[in-house]
Amino acid sequence: MVEQILDTAAELVVEVGYEAVVGSPTLLLERSGISRGSFYAFFETPGRVLDELSYQKIQQSITGIDATLRNRSGKDWTEIVDALVGYYTAEHRVPLIRELWVRQNLTSRVRELDNIAIGEIAVMVLAQFRKHAPLFTNLSELQCRIAIHTLERLFQLAFSEDPDGDPAIIREARTILVEYFSAYARK
Repeated sequence: MVEQILDTAAELVVEVGYEAVVGSPTLLLERSGISRGSFYAFFETPGRVLDELSYQKIQQSITGIDATLRNRSGKDWTEIVDALVGYYTAEHRVPLIRELWVRQNLTSRVRELDNIAIGEIAVMVLAQFRKHAPLFTNLSELQCRIAIHTLERLFQLAFSEDPDGDPAIIREARTILVEYFSAYARK
């Protein structure tokens, strides 16, 4: 039943937008076919449904980025940047991600969870850079966190007008990250 509600909410967010779903509890109830009592047994409001949906997407993103980073060949450190840019590009092409993250339809609770996730991703990224030791022994988790925050903001910009992402902005995002991490490589 919970999955049915979440799936319906995801469809509705893409179809009619975040505000319409949050603003009309009956819309979600009618579309999901769940009784009012059953719905409220699991969720206080449609906003809480979207919080849970966002939380699940955050968890999927962490898992996906981890797998993407682990599956790279590992020969060149720039593959780390390419893996991140590739993952973010694919992820942001998903309409639900654009509606929630690009349009910033996130509650303060979800923003906190997203910030925690960025910390987890930063740890994964740092672990990948450490495989290229001694080149990146001076790179820190904070610097990786800053890079991920930067990447996220640039992808908001890249996908704000173009559902496929503005290729020029995506290329610039890659360039910025390569230059940023290059500054921390031991000479």
